[in-house]
Amino acid sequence: MLIELYSSAVRAGDAGDEFAFITSNTADFSATDNRQPHADIEAAFDGQRSRYYTGVQGLEDALRDHFDEELEELLEGSDFQDEPRSLNEILEAEGEFFDRVSFNRQLVREDRKQGPEATIENLMSAVAKTRPLVVERYGLENLEPYSDFDWGMINGKLSALRWVLGSEWDFLDT
Repeated sequence: MLIELYSSAVRAGDAGDEFAFITSNTADFSATDNRQPHADIEAAFDGQRSRYYTGVQGLEDALRDHFDEELEELLEGSDFQDEPRSLNEILEAEGEFFDRVSFNRQLVREDRKQGPEATIENLMSAVAKTRPLVVERYGLENLEPYSDFDWGMINGKLSALRWVLGSEWDFLDT
């Protein structure tokens, strides 16, 4: 059925169209030499307009045959494999988000201590005195209270980084 559908598509295509039949089922479609179509279906492949390929390598070969030099450019532009982060990078990021979460929690504690008359400036100033290294490292302007969305992102990042380092999900102790 597959080869009949493929042959129909080739016959219905325009003269300049190119077709490729790519299969990993060499038992049903291939000759003894798996790179060649079985004798019963070889008439469907002329090697120019209609080609036969097998396996994962066949897909790569088909793309190379069709795109030629352009394929390398396409592959370079779509290589989505990122290099994993080093342990030092992960630890550094975990430390940063730990500091940010801890600083913000101290703001909340200071707010409760100072009561309803507290201003954000007073709160930031009080916490900045207890966490001078954090303020020096990130800048007070980067530690101001976060929106709900930002706060969720920061906590999510801390949780994910800790998970990568071996903690359970949602471990947000500071």
